[in-house]
Amino acid sequence: MHPIILKIGSFELYAYGAMLFLAFAVGIIWALKEADSEGINPDHLYEIFIIVIILSLLGSRFAYVLLNWNQQFSGEPWWKVFAFREGGLTFYGGLLAALLGGLIYTHYRRISFFKHLDFMSPFIALGYAITRIGCFLNGCCYGHITSAPWGVVFPAIDSYPRHPTQLYASASVLLIFFLLRYLRKFSFFPGFIFVWFLILYGLYRFVVEFFRVSEAVFWVLSPAQLVALPFIIAGLAVLFWQKWQVKNARS
Repeated sequence: MHPIILKIGSFELYAYGAMLFLAFAVGIIWALKEADSEGINPDHLYEIFIIVIILSLLGSRFAYVLLNWNQQFSGEPWWKVFAFREGGLTFYGGLLAALLGGLIYTHYRRISFFKHLDFMSPFIALGYAITRIGCFLNGCCYGHITSAPWGVVFPAIDSYPRHPTQLYASASVLLIFFLLRYLRKFSFFPGFIFVWFLILYGLYRFVVEFFRVSEAVFWVLSPAQLVALPFIIAGLAVLFWQKWQVKNARS
């Protein structure tokens, strides 16, 4: 693996940080390019990006700290909580923090929360797909031992080939990115694209977790799977509720 992709003197460029930066950069540039055609004010997007970057990083870090407090942070100096350089981010925490920040911002600006959320949802998926490549280069989030020909050895762990679950994740969510962009043609209600993001992301995460090394906390399910299930259920519930609303309106 290549956790450090560039070293000049005492300066070290970490793969995960580089991919995280690339994820934000690609998402921001692409979104700004399409903003006008989708009826989105670019000035609002700039402000949203600042809020999202800050809150997603803080939220993902604090969620990781809470989930791993006893194993990694109990008894450690307080500043370890903010040691982003040492790694440790959780997507769910970052997503929830960014959503809360976006909700407050759009209410303050008196603009549609769901319109902007639908617009941003494919780019969330794209950024996630790019960031998971950073996980692969860093050698974290690896899978179980496998005899599959595409198994990858993670030298920092052992000498056995393992499922490259980071690449499974990246490929899966890149596909979700394209599906969400296609579904824009069929946006039946505000929040439609984001609802599909919840469903598709939840399905991907639930399946891939079976191949990833994760501690089971309920039956054979990992914490990530227990969070993914409500994503799927909530998304499907909204779709069925909207369909029921339309049916009643026509009757």
